[in-house]
Amino acid sequence: MAGLCVLLAACGVAEAVDRPTAAPEVDPEAVPQDEAGTRGLDHIRFLSADSLEGRLIGSEGNRKARDYIADVYRSLALSMYEGTYLDPFEFQADDGTRAGSNVVGYVEGTEQPDQFIVVTAHFDHLGMRDGEIYNGADDNASGTAGLLMLAEHFSANPTHHSLIFAAVDGEEGGLWGARHFVSDPPVPVTDMMLNVNLDMISHNDSVLYVAGTYHTESLKPVLDAVGAESAITLRQGHDSPDLPRGDDWTMSSDHGPFHAAGVPFVYFGVEDHPDYHRASDTFETINQRFFLDAVETVKQAILRFDAQ
Repeated sequence: MAGLCVLLAACGVAEAVDRPTAAPEVDPEAVPQDEAGTRGLDHIRFLSADSLEGRLIGSEGNRKARDYIADVYRSLALSMYEGTYLDPFEFQADDGTRAGSNVVGYVEGTEQPDQFIVVTAHFDHLGMRDGEIYNGADDNASGTAGLLMLAEHFSANPTHHSLIFAAVDGEEGGLWGARHFVSDPPVPVTDMMLNVNLDMISHNDSVLYVAGTYHTESLKPVLDAVGAESAITLRQGHDSPDLPRGDDWTMSSDHGPFHAAGVPFVYFGVEDHPDYHRASDTFETINQRFFLDAVETVKQAILRFDAQ
């Protein structure tokens, strides 16, 4: 998760680097050993590896992450726009023009193919600072891995409406990839019925937040039903302008540009934790059981929204 706090952090004093916190205790037998779950965890492990050096936009590690995501899309036979999964863009940073690339594929709906649910997750992170790798396992290898798991499921089980899977670049420091997607979309923005954004979904013991119902009250009954059946606590909130500064997540991640364009959103994520934006945000500090339950919760939400 980023937003204004990241813009301030990028321009201010570097954050302290702590030792990694102890990984949450997880009963190995409680973590599903099915192939899809194993692949999902492997996605996080790869994307947060030291070899990707924190996936800073424009870096070689970022390009490795981008190509990895495109390869997964290809293996799932996701449909492409204009013959490619890559959607490059440029933006103006303090040090000049910089470039990034979203990775976009879709699954055509079986009944209403011209109406779209857009699933987003950013794959970039903070790179390296003072010689330390900021691996970004929770932020946001977890959300990207969740997106890939959802793409795997829905490529084999298409929904009534079309699903676009957009792994976006440049979230840290400006939401650049999401801004580009909304300003130069592959389909009309008016045909986007919902944005489902995943950002930080693996670093908690039991509580997953979902924002968006303050702005679109009709989403609440659906999420109430999803939460009632979820293995984790699904808590709605963090989306009211009446909240203290920093607690309103309405514009804090890639759902922000969708909201600004009038597209309803639901944003799944956890609250900040001791490893947030630190070198200690590694694969070893995520909660594997929580991550898998979070992805299942998001999947059930998509199914219910699709059925509306």
